[in-house]
Amino acid sequence: MPRQRKRQRHGRGRIVIAAVVVLALPFLGWAAANALSGDDPGGGSAATDSRLDSAGAPSRGDSSTPGSFELAQAARDAVSACATRLAAGDAYVEKAGVGIGHWGEHVQARTDMLNGTVGQEDMRAIWKRTRLSGPDDVAQATAALQAYQALPGCEDLADIDAPDGIAEQAAACLEREAVLTAAVDAATAGLQDWANHLNAMAAHADGEMTAAAAQDLWVASWEAAPTNISAYDDARAQLAAAPSCG
Repeated sequence: MPRQRKRQRHGRGRIVIAAVVVLALPFLGWAAANALSGDDPGGGSAATDSRLDSAGAPSRGDSSTPGSFELAQAARDAVSACATRLAAGDAYVEKAGVGIGHWGEHVQARTDMLNGTVGQEDMRAIWKRTRLSGPDDVAQATAALQAYQALPGCEDLADIDAPDGIAEQAAACLEREAVLTAAVDAATAGLQDWANHLNAMAAHADGEMTAAAAQDLWVASWEAAPTNISAYDDARAQLAAAPSCG
């Protein structure tokens, strides 16, 4: 019995090995045949596939697509540069508005005093507060104006060759630039009035101007001030309603 069981175990081992060999033969046969013939399972030759791949691939010498991409990218860059400049212009208009606001308070204080709305003491308190803020008003606005002026303008957008979506954006930027230019001019005029009055007060304090001359200049400035202040307010409102850029 022991010998018989031993022979049976050997027999089962050979059957398993034989089965593995039989299962492997079809794959070995296909691999050998494919290596000899050079054909793929579908029967097509490598040369045929190469011709098909070449026919289906886009030509590398075709420059129309890269050219279109470059034009679109140049348009996007121009819009981005314009948006940066306009953002700097917006910042200047806001900074100038702080000084123009103080100038408006300064002017209104005299108006209210003459109308009996505030007394002399309250008027002088407003004058002092706004006057002390004046130099910083002008300094910050001047720095913002210089930052705006240092950036290139948006002229390139007028003749830009761009896809429809970018072309519409460029048109909006140009429209906003026109409104912003008017707002910058109005802000500069209003802030200049404030700076001129601050300089006149400093000159009077330093003895460079008589009290009578200083008073005459102040009254003339007070009478003229509402024109530029109102122009700034109107320009700022138009800027708020203008289309955005970027």
